Amino acid sequence: MTARHGTVGAIARDLCLSYANTRYWRGTDPPTESLTSVADLLRWLGGAAGYDTETIAAAERWGGEDPQAAARLFAEALAIREVVYRLFSAVASGRPVGEDDIRALNRALDAAPERSQIVPTDGGLAWQIGYDAPTAPLLLAPVLWSAADLIVGGKNDRLRQCANDKCLWLFLDDSKSATRRWCDMKSCGNRLKARRHYLKTKQGRGVKPAV
Repeated sequence: MTARHGTVGAIARDLCLSYANTRYWRGTDPPTESLTSVADLLRWLGGAAGYDTETIAAAERWGGEDPQAAARLFAEALAIREVVYRLFSAVASGRPVGEDDIRALNRALDAAPERSQIVPTDGGLAWQIGYDAPTAPLLLAPVLWSAADLIVGGKNDRLRQCANDKCLWLFLDDSKSATRRWCDMKSCGNRLKARRHYLKTKQGRGVKPAV
């Protein structure tokens, strides 16, 4: 790819959490993986990260022309995802963040383009990104910006990890009471409430619950 410019639109505050959650049911063996190829990654970025369509299309063409380089980029992108997940899982659980993970995030941020220029687009205004060829920090720039803003911002007390130990989904608690425990009350919340009721009923009947 020759030198060119792409654009990135408005970035969701929790974009980094959405990226970390592309691997889910992390408390099960194995977890469920939604990104199995660089094509999956580019589709996710095109839908969630606000990239213009030409930047994604150019990256797809590049990946088709150099599959080995695309495979390396994909592996690095997944490694960055796991760094993001570990960092915010620690914050949500009240644990100290890992120094190695902070260093890894800083390396990725250093390799990502800066938010230095806003340009007009058909849809309004967007961040401009210059690039020669795709890299994981380049394509994940909106995710990395989101992660940096969130981890140093004032909303860490609203960061949560689903209380279902099979789920472990990361989310921001925007409820008025700030007491949300589940990624979704209709799924994880009701499922665990039902299990607790079942175990309580068994104990009431003198049946020892399974360990």
